[in-house]
Amino acid sequence: MAELRAMVLPISMCVLASACTTGNLQDPSTAPQSAPEQNVPYSQIWSANSGIDLFSRGAELVRAALEAGTYASYYSLGTTFPGYRDAVGGPLHFDDAEILPALVPNGRGDNELGLWTDHYHIASLTETPTEIVADVCDYRQRPTEVTKSSNAQVGFPWVVHLRNTTDTPGLPGIPDTDPDTSDPRALRVPDWNVFGRWQITKLHAGGRDWKGTAPEECTNWWLQRFPGSNATDDGNVLVPAGTVVPGVPVAQQYPEWIGPSEPQ
Repeated sequence: MAELRAMVLPISMCVLASACTTGNLQDPSTAPQSAPEQNVPYSQIWSANSGIDLFSRGAELVRAALEAGTYASYYSLGTTFPGYRDAVGGPLHFDDAEILPALVPNGRGDNELGLWTDHYHIASLTETPTEIVADVCDYRQRPTEVTKSSNAQVGFPWVVHLRNTTDTPGLPGIPDTDPDTSDPRALRVPDWNVFGRWQITKLHAGGRDWKGTAPEECTNWWLQRFPGSNATDDGNVLVPAGTVVPGVPVAQQYPEWIGPSEPQ
C-alpha cells in the first residue's frame, strides 16, 4: 500500500489562488541564453495510464513541456530546455491566458527551489502528427515528515496542448529502460531541441477549465496513491487533517533525457 506523501507546488498554487501577475514576463525570443544547471536538487518521475506509451513522441513532448516550464520557473527561461523558449513564443509570442506566467519568467525564476520529488501522471493523451492534447496529474514528495493540520489537496491537474507547424512530428528520443538507475549518457537538461517545430499552446495547472476540475483518471490515480483520502465533487483528492505524511528521499529521475534518436 502506497505511503501518503506531501505535495506543495507553488506554481500550481499560484494559479488556483489567482495570485500570479504578468508583470515579470518578457518576450521569450529576447531572453538571454546560457548554460543550464545540470545538478538540480529535485527530481521528476513520470507514469501514464494504461494504453499510453510514455516514450511516444506525444508523451515525450508533454514531459518536455512541463519539465522545461518548471525548470524555467526555478532557474530562467534562458537556461531551460533548448527550443522551449521558441515553443512557448514563436511568431505569436506566449499567451498568458493559456500558459502559466510563472513558466515564462523574466530573468531568474521566482519559484522556491528545494529537495523534493514531483510525480506526474499522464491521465489522457490524444496525439496526431499535428496536435497533442494531454491531461496530467501531479503530487509532491518531500524528505521531511509533515503532519497535516487541515484537509490538504494532494495534487493538481494540468492541461498540456501542443501544435505542430509542420506535417512531420519528429522521432522520440532514446527511451530510458531502467527507472532505478541513472544512464551515464543522460543529461538532466537535454542539450538538443526536443520540441523541434512544435508550439506549446496550453500549459497550465487548474485543469481544462482553469477551475481546478480534475479528470476521472486523475482522481483514480490519486486515490490509489493516497489510501484513506477522499475525493471532492470536482475530482480532486484530499488527505484528512491529522494525517502524518512521512518524509521520502529525493528519487531517481525517470525518464532521463539520454539523447536524440536522429542526428541534430
